[in-house]
Amino acid sequence: MKHHRFWYGVLVLLFIFVSGCLPSLSKPTSLPLNKPESCREFLERLDESVKKADVRDASSISIPGFPYLRTNRFLAFLKETLKDEERGEWVRWMQQLDLQSREKELRNLPDQAILSVEFEDGKKSDREALIGQVNSCSSLLLNHEQNGSDFYNILYPRVEVPNEYSFFLRTIGLYPLIVLPVALVTESSREKIRKRFDTSLKDLPIDGDLRTFAPKKMERLPDHEVREIIEKSKTNPLGIPLLNRGEEEKLVWSFAPVFIQDVLASYDRLGQVVWKGDRVDIDPEKPTVYYYLSHAFFKGNPILQINYVIWYSERAGERAPSIELGHLDGLTVRVSLDDQGKVFMVDVENNCGCYHFFVPEKDRIDQVLSRTLRFDPFVAQWLPAIPSGEHLGIRINSGWHQVQRLIPVSHVADSIPYTIMPYDVLETLPHGKGQTKSIFNSKGIVKGSERVERFILFSMGIPSIGSMRQRGHHATELIGKEHFDNPYLFDQNFVFK
Repeated sequence: MKHHRFWYGVLVLLFIFVSGCLPSLSKPTSLPLNKPESCREFLERLDESVKKADVRDASSISIPGFPYLRTNRFLAFLKETLKDEERGEWVRWMQQLDLQSREKELRNLPDQAILSVEFEDGKKSDREALIGQVNSCSSLLLNHEQNGSDFYNILYPRVEVPNEYSFFLRTIGLYPLIVLPVALVTESSREKIRKRFDTSLKDLPIDGDLRTFAPKKMERLPDHEVREIIEKSKTNPLGIPLLNRGEEEKLVWSFAPVFIQDVLASYDRLGQVVWKGDRVDIDPEKPTVYYYLSHAFFKGNPILQINYVIWYSERAGERAPSIELGHLDGLTVRVSLDDQGKVFMVDVENNCGCYHFFVPEKDRIDQVLSRTLRFDPFVAQWLPAIPSGEHLGIRINSGWHQVQRLIPVSHVADSIPYTIMPYDVLETLPHGKGQTKSIFNSKGIVKGSERVERFILFSMGIPSIGSMRQRGHHATELIGKEHFDNPYLFDQNFVFK
């Protein structure tokens, strides 16, 4: 017994010693950092501190061995078609993703972790100084390592984004046996949605009052101006539409949808996301739409997409299945522009990744492709013509917040104006005095949005299924695997004319 106690004590002391040696920003550290080795160590210590505080930003994915780069699905797919002269711009884009995520993480780190860092002269650091140091170290490391002869050979296979499906959950959930009943339920659900879209607009049920939420700036740009912005935005080494801030703002307001909402209770009023204590909530008195830009491929060519995200305080009412009811709800409406700046596709999902459907321009579609052992892409309706000066209207039901129809809207009377904010706000949302906090956890799940659904449909392999999710983490199919941000989503599901 004494012998066991002796070795137990040795193990405890060894653990304490090793733990004390682990790099962490919670210990005083001396800066500046002007060598690659010290910069790499600094970024690794920062990662440890971020992990310990659980403030990791999951909007992009870290690349193993390259602490100054992060990627997303578009950039991961893009590597397959890169020419040698394009690789530098591709890497700089991934560097920018890392810098953006690290700034969000530093904004969300507790004050104690920030103040524990000392500069060379003994002065305490602050967030701005650390953000500046991250930028300096990032550039130093990239410039140093990019000149290496094997830089791209090492980097390429590591630029991967894991899928959102858990093999473990599908295994213990007996996925092959559960697929058939889930397929039957899914087909039944699709049939109900088809009937909803086939119902005449005037015959759609109304549980409360139809309220119209329209953008504060109803400024639809002329087609030629949109085309000029898109053409100008592609004058970069990658030939990908990359907008400056002014161009981005113009296009975001120009294509902003009008939401025609059946309002029965406060949970039907789209609003601003806020913290109420440690709980994510919605302020319905401040109608807000959040946006972010993304990229995809259309007939093999890169295109621009504008994503509009709305939030409700809960999914409620009698229409939604009981297992889907819960705190917070929302929709993402994605508007995809071709190389001339013309909308050729709108697709919509609930913010859980559920009920994803396509609304393509009919004249562009030659064939909707069938998929082996999976459901065909769900085309709910054809894209309505939106004449110049008009806006896309989206009719939404009460409680369940399912889209009922997409229609052109020419005149908006007695509308409730909404403001537009960058999606990044949700990842550094004000929380208390001078503090910020992401509404998403390090797995890309909205905090406090869990559903009973996760105990029933876990066999489908989607962790915390039914929860609201962060961009880049929307699994959209129960059978097989698919992601909302798959850049080849359109080309894999449609043959375009």
